[in-house]
Amino acid sequence: MSKREPIRMCIACRQKASQHTLIRLQHNETSIVSYDGSGRSFYLCNMCVQDKKKKKGLAKRFKIEEAYVDKLLKEIDG
Repeated sequence: MSKREPIRMCIACRQKASQHTLIRLQHNETSIVSYDGSGRSFYLCNMCVQDKKKKKGLAKRFKIEEAYVDKLLKEIDG
């Protein structure tokens, strides 16, 4: 019997993908950070990390500056 991979959904584009291909983040009161293992989290796909329009939407959704979101995602994406 083979083990199935967990499927998760990107919150920006709503596309489903295997969990290991997505970036897992967490929203604290004032910022977005890498998931630390506690609390709720969300996933982003690599396409949305590169998309300027999606970054703007994330900044608006979490009520933080767009420049901060852009900087964070560049750090995480490598």
